[in-house]
Amino acid sequence: MRDNLDSSTAFLEISRLLTGETELDAELASQYHDRLRAVYPSGLDTLLTAVPKIGDDGDRASRLKEWLDAHADAARAARETIAIWFTSQFTLPDDRTSGAESAEQWRAGLLWKVIDAPAPAAVPGEYGYWAQRPSRYGAESE
Repeated sequence: MRDNLDSSTAFLEISRLLTGETELDAELASQYHDRLRAVYPSGLDTLLTAVPKIGDDGDRASRLKEWLDAHADAARAARETIAIWFTSQFTLPDDRTSGAESAEQWRAGLLWKVIDAPAPAAVPGEYGYWAQRPSRYGAESE
């Protein structure tokens, strides 16, 4: 990993490591980066400095965990990064939820892939929305 990654590239790289997903959308990463940076600027900046420090080889997840154990502000940003990728929402410092900003973000939640259902407590539409699968997953209804 290069030491001079820009923040968008570093966010995408750390997101891949945190989520375990290698195929993450760069445009969505940019949106999520901006959303999280607006709320957790210091923690996110600190988190992004971890990318070059943990290297490219071996057990990167274990090295990242050790690094996060020593950086509490970055650990919070890491948890919220995971949350936003899986649910398209994250928790604000005052414990309110910042929901998906668009239907595209809601549909892109990785939780769809994991449990084949929308994120719990996410209400992206009117009553009955759950009868429709996002189009990226095939048939609109079953």
